[in-house]
Amino acid sequence: MAEEDRDTVSRKQRRLAKRAAEQGGYTDENFDFIPDKDELSREELAAQYQAAVGIIYGVPELQALFEQALDEEWTPARLDAAVRNSDWYQENDQYARVAWAKEQTGGADWETSMEEARNAVRVSAAQMGAQVNEQEINALARRYIYEGWNQSTRRSLLAQALSEEISFVRDDRGVASMTGEAGDLSYSLRNLAMANGVSYNDNWYESAAKSVLSGMSSQEDWERDVREQAASLFPVYGDKIRQGMNVYDLASPYINTMAQELEIDPNQITLNDPYIRGALGGMNDSGDFAAMGLWDFQKKLRQDPRWENTSKAQNEVTSVVGKVMQMFGLMGG
Repeated sequence: MAEEDRDTVSRKQRRLAKRAAEQGGYTDENFDFIPDKDELSREELAAQYQAAVGIIYGVPELQALFEQALDEEWTPARLDAAVRNSDWYQENDQYARVAWAKEQTGGADWETSMEEARNAVRVSAAQMGAQVNEQEINALARRYIYEGWNQSTRRSLLAQALSEEISFVRDDRGVASMTGEAGDLSYSLRNLAMANGVSYNDNWYESAAKSVLSGMSSQEDWERDVREQAASLFPVYGDKIRQGMNVYDLASPYINTMAQELEIDPNQITLNDPYIRGALGGMNDSGDFAAMGLWDFQKKLRQDPRWENTSKAQNEVTSVVGKVMQMFGLMGG
């Protein structure tokens, strides 16, 4: 073949390789399009593999190879061989190759695959409570196909990707909430925290939802954190709290006594009330943590100015006055 013909073929091969890289990920065919003899500049090599960059930079092993190839201006054949010998390629190359072949063929088969992938992303996002727009759905759908997220052993990758999109959303009134499984988890943890006198900000609940729904931790891990915090706040009941009892239930005798003595709604009394805190976390004469006795708690409540305005206080005053008047013969016995 004449030199001019070889140059023409080389240019044609380059155009095919560039088009393949722009339209899909890398495969055996991608690499074979490119003449082995030519060394490529950093810009040319990056352009040829631009469609695979998202995958390459998601895998530390491939990222290191790609950066080395750019720095040392490897030939495509050398990079091809290095990628083929990598652990990640040996385990996962089939997903990218099948997806690339489908996309190159195009037509109804590829469009059907993309629509199925979009629907899978939408359903999972709604279920988890991830906030994604159409552009993000399309991007995730393409990853869904190229990275084999439809495989039973790789479905967790979709959950991991969507977990990053979990966040609080504010309604027209400015109230922040999460939806789906993230919302359910947040609601459950918030109620547990409230029942144990522990307070967290929205970032904590968002982190919990992302971690649990990505599979990095379990709901029980975060519940355990709540109980440990509560146990440190109320050491008298530390063991019971860790075993599953809620501080609010342990405090119910004091809450009911306070409601009766001050004639207030027990639902308005929280674990942050100083009287309740004092009753649950006091110390005895030996300096050890100890709960306050109910009789002592009742006497303490009666020193509150609010007690003087209760019907119970008025009745006791009336009773005392009556007895005094009887003593002086001013009232019949």
